[in-house]
Amino acid sequence: MDKVRKLILPTWRPLQFAARNFCCPNQVSSLVSFPEISVGDGKLKYILAKVYIHGEMSHAKTVVRTLGRVKYHLNIYDQLQKEAAAKNLCTQCLGGGTLVHDPEKHYIKIFGQSQTLGRADHDETKSILFHKYPDYKIDAESSDTD
Repeated sequence: MDKVRKLILPTWRPLQFAARNFCCPNQVSSLVSFPEISVGDGKLKYILAKVYIHGEMSHAKTVVRTLGRVKYHLNIYDQLQKEAAAKNLCTQCLGGGTLVHDPEKHYIKIFGQSQTLGRADHDETKSILFHKYPDYKIDAESSDTD
């Protein structure tokens, strides 16, 4: 039994990993093409969430989402879940807050928190938004203030 274990286990695990990755290339391409940012104009609630392939949390993509004039952060998260489920992906919400986007002044302000989902990491949100809006001035409320 020990000889079988020594021979099969070292070769089985890499084959299993390769087969799992080989079987779902469409999920990988869906994750890669999944938009990181969807931000409207004005003062909006936003969420920060991770989108990933089921069972592959280590390769998650962090996304920022707003939705026009919603009452609750959960409405934004529900919309994100539907968008991800359509591409056979999973989500995990990291928190929420408020975002003020003024495209005329090239300015974004990030602050506040969601009563239901908790506080999003505003610094991480700022770094994600900076990739799409490099010429904007982005202010984020620091994490240590409550």
